[in-house]
This record gives sequence, C-alpha cells and structure tokens, in this order.
Amino acid sequence: MRPKLSVRDELEQLFEKKFQYQKPASGAWTLPLEKEPLFGEFYQYESLQNLKEELNTVKSKLNNYGVQEWSSHTNRRDPSGEISWRLKNETKAEFVTVAWCKLFECLNRFPLVTQPTLNSLHLCEAPGAFIAALNHYLHSLHKPDEVNWKWRSTTLNPYYEGNALNEMIADDRFIFHTLDNWLFHKDFTGNLLSLDNIDHMTQCCRDDLPNGVQLITADGSIDCSAQPDCQEEIVARILFAEIVSALSILAQGGNFLIKMFTLFEACSVSVMYLLNCVFQRVHIYKPATSKRGNSEVYVICLDYQQQAPGLARVIAALREKLAQPNDAMVMPLFSKGQIPKDFLLQHEIGCRLYLKLQVAAIEGSIYAYESKDRQYLRHLHHLRGVVSAMYYNRYKVRPLAEDLCIVKQQDLNSALGFTVPVYGGSYAEREVLRQGDLLKQIYCLRREFNQLEKCPTARRCYSHVKTFGAKLQLQLIRGAAVQHLQSSLFASEPVLLLRLRILDTFELDPMWQTAAKCRLYDDNGSQAMTLNYNAELSSNENDSTFQQVQRRFFVKLLESLLALRPHKVYFDNFLILSHYAASLLLFLAELCYQHTDFDNGITLSGRLEEAQPQLEQLLQLLVEDDEQQQEFVLHSVLPLRHLQKNPFSKALILHNNSVLVACYHRMLGEDSFPRRMDVDEQLDIKETETVAGVVC
Repeated sequence: MRPKLSVRDELEQLFEKKFQYQKPASGAWTLPLEKEPLFGEFYQYESLQNLKEELNTVKSKLNNYGVQEWSSHTNRRDPSGEISWRLKNETKAEFVTVAWCKLFECLNRFPLVTQPTLNSLHLCEAPGAFIAALNHYLHSLHKPDEVNWKWRSTTLNPYYEGNALNEMIADDRFIFHTLDNWLFHKDFTGNLLSLDNIDHMTQCCRDDLPNGVQLITADGSIDCSAQPDCQEEIVARILFAEIVSALSILAQGGNFLIKMFTLFEACSVSVMYLLNCVFQRVHIYKPATSKRGNSEVYVICLDYQQQAPGLARVIAALREKLAQPNDAMVMPLFSKGQIPKDFLLQHEIGCRLYLKLQVAAIEGSIYAYESKDRQYLRHLHHLRGVVSAMYYNRYKVRPLAEDLCIVKQQDLNSALGFTVPVYGGSYAEREVLRQGDLLKQIYCLRREFNQLEKCPTARRCYSHVKTFGAKLQLQLIRGAAVQHLQSSLFASEPVLLLRLRILDTFELDPMWQTAAKCRLYDDNGSQAMTLNYNAELSSNENDSTFQQVQRRFFVKLLESLLALRPHKVYFDNFLILSHYAASLLLFLAELCYQHTDFDNGITLSGRLEEAQPQLEQLLQLLVEDDEQQQEFVLHSVLPLRHLQKNPFSKALILHNNSVLVACYHRMLGEDSFPRRMDVDEQLDIKETETVAGVVC
C-alpha cells in the first residue's frame, strides 16, 4: 500500500525518530540489592515477543528478493541518500560514510559533547568515520586554538591475520595514518570480547588520558544475514563487552552512545534498565541517515553516575558472563521481578514506536519496488533533495579547512581495490544453495571464480628500490599466535573470500596447494638447495598451526642463507600473506641483497657480504622467541608503517593474487573435474542456475 504522508509529515517522521525514558519523580529506578541474584532467571515478555513476531512476519516478505538488487533499490529510494554524496563532493568532509552522517546527527541533537576540551574512546570503530565526524563537529563549533581533544580507539585489528575477514572491516586507510591512537591490546587482535583486552584498554586510557574519558561511542555489530530473525541474540555478546568497557572507563558525568537493534528480548530490557539506572537521561534515537527499513537505533546515555549503588556488582556479573565463551548470552541480567512495571511500560511504548516506523518503511519499499508508480518515485526523488537541504540547514554543515582534517585527503581517497559481483541472491535462495549437494556448491564456486578471473589479478613486473637501507631498524611486534590464517592485507579481499569459500566447501585450504618452494643458487647459477614450504606442514603433526609452520620455514631459510651464502634466492609459487613473512622479506630486500624483483615469482639477487651480522641477529631473535615460549609470539620484526601503503606492499598484493588465482584455477577449472555429468546432474545444475540468478 502506498504511504500517504505529505512531505512535511515525512520530514517530521525522518528527523524526529526519538524516544526518552521518563524516570519517576520519586523513588528513582535503582539497581537490585546485594542479596538479589543476577543472571538467575530466564523469561520473556509475551507482549514484546508478539511485536517481534509481527516484525519478522513483515521482514519475511523480503525473503524472495535478491539481496544485491534489493539493496540497490533501497539505496536509490533512501530519502537521506543524497546527504553523504553532498558531504563528499560539495563540502569535502573528511572520510564520509553513512556512519559519519549518523554520528554527526547525534552530536547535533544531543549534548554528547558540551565543551571543546574532550577525551573520547571509540569502540568497534573501523574504519574510523565516527572519529572524523567528531573532529568535524568540534571544529565547526569552536576555533582551532580552543579545541583540546584527545582520542583513542579500538577495533578488530586488520593487521592481525587471525581475525576472520568476514567479521571485520579491513579498510585501514584511516587507521594506518593514525596508528598511535589505536589500541589493539596485549594480544594484538583488537578483540573486545576478551576480558584481558578490556582490562588492558582500561589501563591504557588511564595512562594516556589522565583527565578521564568524557565520551565513549560503540558502533559494534555482527553480520546476521544468515539468521535475520535472531539479531538481538547474535549481537548480545559484543553488546555486553561494549557496556562493560564503557562502564569501567567512562568518567563521572560522561556520555555514552551505543548502537543497538530491536529491543524485544528480556536481555535487552535488562540492559536498557541498567543504563537508565546509571545514567541521568537515556534516549533512543534513529537518525534520519539510518536506513529506514533496518532495525538499528542509537541509545544515547547522558551524565554517567559512576558511584551508583550496586554498579560494581553488576559489572562483576557481566564480566563473569563474558568469561564464558560458549554462553549464548540470552539469559537476562535481572530477574523479572527486578524490572519496575513503569519502566517496562515505557520500554514497550518505545518498541512499538520503532516497530511501526520500520514496518511502514519496509512496506513502502516493497510498494515502490513492485508498483513502479512513477508519481510516487518522483515524490521519493524530490524528497531526497528536501531531506538533504534540511540536514544541511538544521545542523549548519560547513566545510572544514584541510589543515584541520586528521588525515590528508589524498591518503583517504586511495582505492580499496577491485570488487567482484558475487552471488548474493535472496535469503530463500541462499538457504537452498547452502543445503545443496557438493555438485551445486562446486558450480557456484566456479561461477564466482569466473568473475574473479575477469578482474585485474595478474602480477606485474616490479623491481624493489631500497627505501630504508641501513636505516632500517628492527621493531618487534608481538601478538597472539595465528592458528589459522583468516585474513591478510597482502592480497585483495575478493581473492581471499574465494579461498574461504573453497575451504568451507572442500575442507581443503588452497593456500597449502600452491607447492611453494624457495630455491637457493650459488655464484655460478647452480641450484644449491630447495626448501619446500609445505614440508614444514607435515614435519610435526602436533605442531602444524600457521604460525608454527611459517616460523619453522623462515628459521630454516635464515640458517641456509648463513651456511650457503647463496647469490640468488627465488621464491616460487610462494605466498607472503602475513606481516611476519612480509617483514622478513623486506629485511632481506633492504639489507641483505642488492636487487629484488617480482616477476613470475620473487627473486633476491646480489648477496651483500656485509649483511652477515644482521642475518645472524635476525636468526637469533627468531630462535630465542621460540625457545622462550612467551605468551605472545612475534607478529612482525619491522614497524607496520614500513609494510603497508608503499610500492613493496602493492607488489606483494599483485604477487599473492596471482599465485592464489592460479591455484584456484587448478582446483576449479574444467580440467579439475573431467568426469562428464549425466543428464540428471545437468538438469540439477540448470535448476540451480534458474534459482540462483546470473552469478552464484
């Protein structure tokens, strides 16, 4: 059914999606007494579960729409869609994303920042748009010499190869240029779900920001596309971690902004009651720049009461819950009797408000998609311009001088790399394929590989020019051991994603199918030794993690370089995907050999005799690191800034892309499965193609 609202009504609805809890005049909401148990009772609220069912019924209407096509449709019809375009192209604001627009809106609507002197902490922050928006906001209100702002931030570390690619944002364009402000914690993972990491971050904030933290933002989320009806349950653990962090770090009177989703579950009710007990004012707000059809809202918590009675016990209980890694996190913090009825009534009113808005948005999008009503589409197009103008006028958006930006514009404008139109399909289609047989899965992998082959993945000739030379200094970076390589900044994201899909389908890692070798040649050009990387994989069945395999190989390589003093070293089909391997290769290229060439492999040639002491020192470091069996292992022997955003790293990316794509070709090419399919199998595939669409 077509929405029947005037432009004025729609503007009011877009910009005024807010709700505030009203505390009782007498007998303020308080945390439970010491004797009352926490996490002691499981229950649900029938009225809220009915609302959840109503929303899921409406959401289920989207099950048969292709995710890419539907996303493109909603982007085109999004009333706020023009705002980010104007901010990027007209205002030239720094690092604009939808997240930038949302925080800038929240800052203008609520007193989250009240003075130019500010310490802030940003949780789950990648790629960094909240920080850029806060910088723009501060300098829009105050003169440059008035702004005294220090910030720290944390996120899943894109430089740690043990973090799953599909669970983090690997865009490090902002992070790389502000590394000193980012906290990746003792284990170098940036994982906020670890209590040790929360404690480490708390101590760092005390040391780095001695005047306390006045603002904390938390924008964490988890991909719920596989279970869209269980979003609250899936994000509960990261939500608890963000809240524990904020309540442990925030200064008295500080403010907290956290992203949440639907608030129908009892565990969410408890969280909202907790926040109302320890903050003077709590608002729920959905910015105009947040997509109308999604469930996200921002909870704005103002004036933290650090000494609230019972708070220490609640934080301890939350920490104990987080310490149980396999806990489903669905148990409410408070028992049903501990939640006041007047709070519950207000909470339900807020839930009904946002349910009504979301249902109207989804049904309006379906109407626009199905009806092709030209008059309505013209109305939506007109609305985009009006909404953009109101955003600019209401929040007094103005350009920021380039010298007030945190990172240079040209550094943020660098391309992220190519993309591949992989199959998204509808939710219903993805479920069919997920449960399909191996033949259908292989077919989908082949279709995706065909798309990848069309992209620029071929390696190019590159000769490394020494950048650091004798000035290159060792800098040891330690972190948790990478048990299985799950991501890398030394290969393009689409190439790595296909590796993960192949691994998931065949339970066979393409990385170990490359037959990687390192050949050493003497002064006469004769081959003196061949080191087989894969041989290290099977050399010790009880010690074959990715971290240990690469360590054993490079120790053996350095020992061979010292013993044989080869004139040339050739890495054949060799993947340099970790910072550990890349830092050792750069060390050899800068200090130990005259020439480094990337062309059908990686070649080091022209051994420098004066490099013998450096090689001995490096080998000693690697051996001692293993013998000492420290809690955290070597992640890199050189500074991160030497290993990224330079010609060397770009050459490595092209090299690794080429090696992996060639491996995929051997695994998925037509000659990999020579058996002819019978008629029934061909019909099965034809049926899958019809269901799945053009690209699997």
